Amino acid sequence: MRRLYLGLALASGLAVSALAAEATPEATVKQIYSGKTPETKSIDIIGNAKLRDRYLSKDLAAAVKKDIDESAKSGEVGALDFDPVSDSQDPMIKDLKIEPAAVQGDRAQMGVSFNRGDPKRDELVYDLVKENEQWRVSNISKKGNAEEAWSLRQMLSLK
Repeated sequence: MRRLYLGLALASGLAVSALAAEATPEATVKQIYSGKTPETKSIDIIGNAKLRDRYLSKDLAAAVKKDIDESAKSGEVGALDFDPVSDSQDPMIKDLKIEPAAVQGDRAQMGVSFNRGDPKRDELVYDLVKENEQWRVSNISKKGNAEEAWSLRQMLSLK
């Protein structure tokens, strides 16, 4: 009987360790790009309210929702006229590479790069923050010249 309890305790400890291992900034970003979430098969963390609330920080999710609501009300295109996850209007991602995150307390930053068929790879920077023990995206940005560079938080007038 002791062996049974010991085996169950060991198995539950391994399960908890596996769950804890997935609670990383890298795991969050990988899940966004995998599209294999319980809610949907796409990577639309902007337009899908459930995914927005799950993957974006509270302030970023609120700013995105405000932009969507104002756009719908006015009939005009909002600040977000593209998918920031794929840096395009037609999401297509090939050869995704996710860099290890630089973590400092409850904040992390990491880079991703991918190919969309262009000669040059797209490179994005993810800033993440830990909210309620979950890593959430607080910004996505692209570095480059004035024509290429953008920041989701700046587009949405967030600090």
